[in-house]
Order: sequence, then structure tokens, then C-alpha cells
Amino acid sequence: MNARKILCSLALFATLISQAACSGNWVLEKRLTPADTLQATSKRTVVPGTFVMTVKSVNVFNKMVFLNSEDTYLDRANVAVQITSSVAYNADIRFGGDFRNMVLNRKILVIGSAMKVGADLEQGIIVNTKGDERTYIFVSRASNIFFE
Repeated sequence: MNARKILCSLALFATLISQAACSGNWVLEKRLTPADTLQATSKRTVVPGTFVMTVKSVNVFNKMVFLNSEDTYLDRANVAVQITSSVAYNADIRFGGDFRNMVLNRKILVIGSAMKVGADLEQGIIVNTKGDERTYIFVSRASNIFFE
């Protein structure tokens, strides 16, 4: 196994550990704000971690739910937490209500991985272009979402 494969394996392992290790309320690592997240993703491709933000708006596109840090997703300062509809459904069960309405104007903490991706803002879909990038935090399960 060459050094490149070893480094890729270690990076993947670190990402998995950061997402799996903190499934409870006990979070040891630094909590990144939307501004910290925007700065960190400009330097690295993927930033795993614990992120904290106030949800100012919620959008649903193509069975994906986006929890936005700004009033509109068109704002360049926006950082969006992206979850699938099944994760949103599990969050409904976990928190005992309509999660999308419950989360508005509340401070949340999520464990996931942030990255910049190309976005077709008119269609609301992610595309592989460098034209207009946005920062998304991908959260893979409802147990990685907390209210502060």
C-alpha cells in the first residue's frame, strides 16, 4: 500500500470517527460558527466537525431539506445544513413534532462534514460546476442534530 492510499484511508477514518464518536450531548471539539465554516471550507475540501448556528430559514428541494443560516439561501454568507427527507422524518420522531417548523429561529448544533459545492440556485440542485459555490454541511442521521 503506497503512502497516498494510507493518507486517504486515515482521512476517511478521521471523518467517520468525528461523525460517529459524538452521537450524544458530549461534544469535545471546537464548535464552528457559519463564519468559521466559510473560512475553513475555503482552505480545505472537506471539513468534518461540530457546527453551531441559528436556523433562519428552511428550504426543501428534491427530497432534501436545507436549514439555512441566513434568511435566504441566495446570500453568499449562507451556510446550509443539508439532510435527506428520511433524516428529517427521523428528526420529527426524535423531537416529537414537525422538525422543519420546530427548528426555525432556534440555535442548533450538528455533527457532520462541511464542503463547498457548485449549486444551480434556480433549480435548487447541486451540480459539479465551479461557477457558483455554496457551503453545505452534510448530516447523515438525526442523532447528530441537537438544539442548544
